[in-house]
Amino acid sequence: MKIPKIKLHNQIVIALILGVIFGALFSVNQKKVEIISAAGSEDVESWSEFKFLKGDSVLSVINTSEQIVVSKKFKVLSKTFNSGQISAEVVFPDGSKKRFDGITYIDKVKSLGLMFKPIGDIFIRLLNMIAVPLVIASLLVGAASLTDLKHVAKVGGKIMTYYMLTTAITITVGLVLANVIQPGEYMPAETRDRLLSTFQDDASSKIEQNVSIDIISFLVNIVPKNPFNAIANGDFLSIVFYAIITGVFLTTIPKEKSKTIINFFEGLSEAMINMVEKVMLLAPIAVFTLIAATVAEFGFNVLQSLITYALTVLLGLFLITAFLYPSFLKIFTKMKIRDFFKAHRQTMAVAFSTSSSAATLPVNLDVCEKKLGVSNKIASFVLPLGATVNMDGTALYQAVAAVFIAQVYGFDLNITQQLTIILTALLASVGTAPVPGVGLIMLIVVLKSVGIPEEGIALIIGVDRLLDMCRTIPNVISDATGAVIIAQSEGELKKVNVDD
Repeated sequence: MKIPKIKLHNQIVIALILGVIFGALFSVNQKKVEIISAAGSEDVESWSEFKFLKGDSVLSVINTSEQIVVSKKFKVLSKTFNSGQISAEVVFPDGSKKRFDGITYIDKVKSLGLMFKPIGDIFIRLLNMIAVPLVIASLLVGAASLTDLKHVAKVGGKIMTYYMLTTAITITVGLVLANVIQPGEYMPAETRDRLLSTFQDDASSKIEQNVSIDIISFLVNIVPKNPFNAIANGDFLSIVFYAIITGVFLTTIPKEKSKTIINFFEGLSEAMINMVEKVMLLAPIAVFTLIAATVAEFGFNVLQSLITYALTVLLGLFLITAFLYPSFLKIFTKMKIRDFFKAHRQTMAVAFSTSSSAATLPVNLDVCEKKLGVSNKIASFVLPLGATVNMDGTALYQAVAAVFIAQVYGFDLNITQQLTIILTALLASVGTAPVPGVGLIMLIVVLKSVGIPEEGIALIIGVDRLLDMCRTIPNVISDATGAVIIAQSEGELKKVNVDD
């Protein structure tokens, strides 16, 4: 009897489920740390008091047995004192004590759930390796194939209108949910103080980056002084600008001269797409290792104190993914909603496991062209642009997070302040790089705009990684929806089999 072959998207789903189970079974012991000192390496667990010392001087006293608090405090002290200068005295519940001198390392004891994570990291690096050349090649060819500057402006105007509209809607959805559910009202004062204490140093490092939105500087900096420097640094907005401008002006020179360049980049684009298909064969293994590592490291305990906030964000993400984008597809296209989501099972799984729109872009391009019938010239223009400026999920999360932090601190945001959040989050989503975790930095800009304490991001850092994975899904689905809508309006959508 011939065993039926499991399709790739089903393999990924199975790997995701197995990864959650594996990570939960082999999770990090949250009450155990590894200490490397002058005496060697030793694991310590279930203490009642943890003192950091320099000589006989007490630097800090920790009265909780959570490893994350101890390891983070050590990292902060390590920035002030040289390696080996810090000592620790550990007091156990039975009253016994143990001292460690010349400490060079304190961190969690790695579990089996974390050991395979490098495989997933390689997968993400491979997709990121493909992303930049693919963006350059596909955007340049896409812009060049739009025949003239007027056509570029027409398609660009349509897609930017769509991006701005959906982002504004998603931010509004986030604000409405946060005001109705009021997740900040469910957090006890002691939980707030514990989270602020545990993650205050992480919050400080984000705040020190001093991110702000200056519209004039933002627009000026889109134009790269050196496009190769922009490519090296992964500055997607500058890369997009350069590729579009170059593609547009290739249409203004004789075809016999531009043809060679366009053929080169078409070949590069096709090579990158083919590379994506081969790299995706690693996806089930990579998804398993990435999800297992995330669950093993963070577990589900951290969700307990932030469950209402997390559920508010997840509800918002679900609503826009399940209702907003299907509504746009229903109104502006003839595509069946079931076919659209069926084709994008792979895309959503990769988006969830990598938390990166940039890493998911090659997969999104491949699916939109080969399974949904979006023409190459539309997909190669719209999707890279969307991966850079269209962050619906991130914008919704920033709106909910801003109101949540305000509620925890007892701030009552008026309508003007909430409108300010909509505008600032809209601008921040455009300037957000398509990489994991950067939404948290841009959240600081949103908080600053309405006077909410920036230190409040410490309240949500603990669950940010998990929510980052979830909010990447609507980010990429919105891009794909936009591509289908524009292709339909331009007569560039052909019927294909989503199972191909």
